[in-house]
Amino acid sequence: MHLATLLFAFAGFAALCLAMDKHQPDLIGHRLAATNVRGLRVAALAALAAAYASAAAVSGWRFGVVEWVGAIMIAALGLTLLLPYRPRWIVRLAIGGGIAGVMICAFATFA
Repeated sequence: MHLATLLFAFAGFAALCLAMDKHQPDLIGHRLAATNVRGLRVAALAALAAAYASAAAVSGWRFGVVEWVGAIMIAALGLTLLLPYRPRWIVRLAIGGGIAGVMICAFATFA
């Protein structure tokens, strides 16, 4: 579940990055419409909330906050280091990470 927290945090920050006009040409090659940008911001909020919920589910509400802050710092660092060198990988990693995070949470719930 710690991995799910990190994957959700990366997906959330990647969605926030993609919602910025400055990074859209680097990540996908063109600009997005305003409706898509709003949807990306909502998706980013949902992914960061899912990261918080998964951290709280593992470590409790007291230490889950600390784990969540650590996860978002690591995810932001990874995104920052990946952005100048392999910007096209970010979208693929974020989508794959979000799907993997949901699968990890589902497996941990039913196992």
